[in-house]
Amino acid sequence: MFDFKLQVFQSVASRLSFSKAAEDLHITQPAVTRHIRQIEAHFNQKLFKRKGNSIALTDAGKLLLSHSKLIFQQYEKAEFDMNSLIDKNEGNLRIAASTTIAQYILPEVLAKFHQKFPKIRLHLLNMNTEKVEKSVMNNSVELGFIEGQSKNRELSYQPFLQDEIVLVVDKSHPLAKQNQISISELKEIPLVLREKGSGTREVILKAFQHKNVKMEELNIELELGSSESIKSYLSNGHSGSFLSINTVLKELKHGDLYIVDIENLQIKRDFFFIQQQGHHSKLNAVFLKFLQHHYNF
Repeated sequence: MFDFKLQVFQSVASRLSFSKAAEDLHITQPAVTRHIRQIEAHFNQKLFKRKGNSIALTDAGKLLLSHSKLIFQQYEKAEFDMNSLIDKNEGNLRIAASTTIAQYILPEVLAKFHQKFPKIRLHLLNMNTEKVEKSVMNNSVELGFIEGQSKNRELSYQPFLQDEIVLVVDKSHPLAKQNQISISELKEIPLVLREKGSGTREVILKAFQHKNVKMEELNIELELGSSESIKSYLSNGHSGSFLSINTVLKELKHGDLYIVDIENLQIKRDFFFIQQQGHHSKLNAVFLKFLQHHYNF
């Protein structure tokens, strides 16, 4: 069937290797080659080009890959929706999420999930990244969502959403109308940061390390335990803070806060969901499948 040929193509396109695609699909390499040639004959276009000992997608291949991803996403969504009609899942799902994700990302997803699976009772705990990891490891919760970059061998980490951390100031701050500042100028600005153990803080400090800027060089005047408390504090008009773009969308829209770009510094990160290695409960799988359809990761 043509959908299997597309699956073969997508495997070759993602791995950029006929042999690795054959291993993934448990078929022979000549079979992979045959399927690709049949698709090329169908469209009368080459999908791959040789680059020395490697292969690369042609423009036609790139276009087909984008369409095939959408096709398989629709297949998965159809299967998910059809199965949910007869689904008997019920029970308690305990989730821990770091502050930014718990307050600004998950509530919308949880509401939609509850509509689809009303018999699954959700329990969301809000804590910093360090405590989320500990809660997953000691079985206090089945599933965790974090914003940090730490890696624990007992846990599996899967990115599901990209985030950006930006420097924001109050509308009354002198820098509110300034497009960009240098890192040297940043060192003079009083900063409010999240507390130790916060994923946001960890990502910020690592970004400065890459720029050879030590924490002691920053003018940190206060540490607070949540984005909401930081936003309230910024109304003093003389401080700045690094916050997730997801936490300040409303304030940016209303003109209460302004983003100040920093020359040659952009802080991006992934949000992750975490589980114990080898631990994949049925309710976890149902929720993560729903999350996958929501964010298309």
